Amino acid sequence: MTDATSLDLISVLPAGSALHLQPGDRLCRVNGLPFTGDPKTLSERFAASSPLALGFRRGERDITVLASTAALGRWQQAPALPLPEGPRLHPEALRNWEVLVSSDGIYDLQPLPCSSLALLATPLWLLQMRLWGLAAALAAGLALAFAVQPWLAAGVYLLAAIHVGRAGAAYLRADRKLRGLRPAAVLAARNEAEAHAAWLALEPRARFLFARQQPMTAVSV
Repeated sequence: MTDATSLDLISVLPAGSALHLQPGDRLCRVNGLPFTGDPKTLSERFAASSPLALGFRRGERDITVLASTAALGRWQQAPALPLPEGPRLHPEALRNWEVLVSSDGIYDLQPLPCSSLALLATPLWLLQMRLWGLAAALAAGLALAFAVQPWLAAGVYLLAAIHVGRAGAAYLRADRKLRGLRPAAVLAARNEAEAHAAWLALEPRARFLFARQQPMTAVSV
C-alpha cells in the first residue's frame, strides 16, 4: 500500500498565473474536502464537474481559488498533508476576487470576471468602483452625443457599456496602479464581505483602500 499523495505546482501556466498561483503551492483540498491523487485524478475531477474550488497550502497559509481546468501548471506528486475536516464548498456559490495590494498593506478587491453591473448599469458600476475619470468621460460623451441627436447618445451608451463590460477589470487595475496597488492574489468567496474576511485572515494588518478613517479621540493631560 502506497502513502497518500497530493500535488505540488512546480511551474505555472497562464491559467495558473491568472489565479496568482506560484510554484510550490500544494493542492490540499478540492471543494473543501481533502484531496489525494495524481494529475490524472485531478483532471478526472474537472471532467466530472467544473469549476472546482481548489485549496492550496502556501507556506503557512491556505488559499482557495475557483478554477475551471487542471492545466494550471506542471504538477508533481508530494506527500499528502494531514488536514482537519473542513466544510464542503459549493463552487456554484463562489466567485473569484482579485486582491490588489500596495507596499504598505493597503488593499482593494474586484470580482473576476467583471461584475455584470459593468454592462447592465455602466455609470453606476463606474461610480461604485470609484473610477471617477471614466465616469466623467462617459457623462461628457453622452451629453455631447445627446446635443447632436438623442438616438446618437443611445448608441454611444451601448458601445461604452459593451466596452466597459469587457475591459472593466483592466480599467480598475490601471486606476489602482496609479494609487500604488498591484494585483497580488485571487481568493474564492461567496460575496465581497467574505472576500474581505478571507484576505484579512491572511493579512490581519491590511487596510481597505476606501475604509473610513477612524476619528481621532482627544487625550486628556
